[in-house]
Amino acid sequence: MNPQRSPRRSLTNVGGQVDLGGRPEDAALLAEALDVPPPPPMSDRTTEDEGRAHVHGFHAYPARMHPVTAARLITSFVPEGGSVLDPFCGSGTVLVEAMLQGRDTVGTDLNPLAIALSRAKTRPRAGMPEALDALAVAARTVAGFADQRRREKVGATRRYGKEDTEAFDPHVLLEIDGLRHGVRTIVEPSLQDDLMLVLSAILVKVSRKESDTSTAEAPKRIAAGYPSRLFVKKTDELIARLRELDTRLAERDPRPDAQLFLDDATRLEALPDHSVDAIVTSPPYVATYDYVAHHALRLRWLGMDASAFDANELGSRRDYARLSPHQAWDRWANELHTLLRSLERVVRRGGPVVLLMADSAVGDEPLPADDVVASVARETALECVARASQPRPHFHKLTRNAFRTRPRSEHALLLRRR
Repeated sequence: MNPQRSPRRSLTNVGGQVDLGGRPEDAALLAEALDVPPPPPMSDRTTEDEGRAHVHGFHAYPARMHPVTAARLITSFVPEGGSVLDPFCGSGTVLVEAMLQGRDTVGTDLNPLAIALSRAKTRPRAGMPEALDALAVAARTVAGFADQRRREKVGATRRYGKEDTEAFDPHVLLEIDGLRHGVRTIVEPSLQDDLMLVLSAILVKVSRKESDTSTAEAPKRIAAGYPSRLFVKKTDELIARLRELDTRLAERDPRPDAQLFLDDATRLEALPDHSVDAIVTSPPYVATYDYVAHHALRLRWLGMDASAFDANELGSRRDYARLSPHQAWDRWANELHTLLRSLERVVRRGGPVVLLMADSAVGDEPLPADDVVASVARETALECVARASQPRPHFHKLTRNAFRTRPRSEHALLLRRR
């Protein structure tokens, strides 16, 4: 039997002393949002961890904001009845929490999977019970289709390359090929969209990958028929989570609106000038992740075009690994300057811009997020108002010496549009 794995948690869920700066009352609100206590051990829980409540727990997404942090930031800084933008919306955490707090919301991202996930979580579903019943029936139809192909030893629908033959055991590859083929036979587009996301949610679980963010393999004994059973189970989980979210949103009349756009945060071409009341977001942690690589398996299996995502990913580790510390600072400052110019254009005057960012490093030199933002903001119409910072563990062995004199921290930064 495998040892019990530690519960997944967001970085804003590790605890620790919070350091404050700037306007005291605003810094205190940032600190409250940042300081979310860790969940209790699995054996002590009586309810689901807040970090995975309702639709937040449906699909893994690396480095997402903790929902409690998002909710507290929205409550503290977004006016009632106002609108909030998350230009790096990821799996939709800020968007969902904004709707639950009665705020209209806009989400953009360069990752097409992020837009699909966020749309599935936030879109109104006409005839909610009947629509979800139809989703349950469709999932079982797809699973039966794939199971029949498996029993009849029908071959794959296409020739798979090395990336996929190395990622899955042969019998698993054939079965998930059958699931994908079955989803594409579903006529109703919205059902097909939902079921493709269910497939996405189980891909890493049935692969040889240890996790989304690791290239290591983890031995797994996947029995024949298990991927199809997991597909149905995951669909039922999604349905239950959507029902729970709908119950909570029913308390809001009218139902808050969510708009989604596949867009570059440094351009925001889909948004007019001064069109949102506030911005709450967590930009990529520079030189820390390669989001394109993390999502490559899912993007490939869902047939999503990731070319713009690949070409314009902000702060990717693969780009910064080639730079000296001085070059990295200059490049990150330039990228942040472009981003802040874009944000200042779309937020209304006086509107808050809340950034959740962590320190990074290139070689032995740190890239402190709060210092870089403060330096860059001076050249924009965004004024740094307050800061709350909390120490974070640093797992990257090649750059751990960068934090020998100053701990790596995650920062909640409040800026306002002049």
